[in-house]
Amino acid sequence: MARKKKIAELEEILGRIPEDKKYIGRKIIDELVFMQETLTALKRKIKENGTEEEFVQGKQNFVRESTALRSYNTTVQRYSALYKQLTDLMPKTQEPEKSNAVYDFIKGGAK
Repeated sequence: MARKKKIAELEEILGRIPEDKKYIGRKIIDELVFMQETLTALKRKIKENGTEEEFVQGKQNFVRESTALRSYNTTVQRYSALYKQLTDLMPKTQEPEKSNAVYDFIKGGAK
């Protein structure tokens, strides 16, 4: 269910992308969906096994950050960057001019 919701959200963004950029938008969406599934699996592993793991080197035992946590952190950063690339494909909208009392007064006096 969550996968369909995420795809629908991404498809909405794709709908706002100009036709000439839709192909790359579709490719980015495919990667984002895969990354989301990967993040979910990594999150499950982290919850089950914790954020640290034992590591044996030679005769010594060490505790280090879990590989799942490292993978999660790397993937979430790349997911965020890729999501930004997708939204950057959308046309830039101009913000409506904000009302400012002083500016409105000056503008009104210039008539």
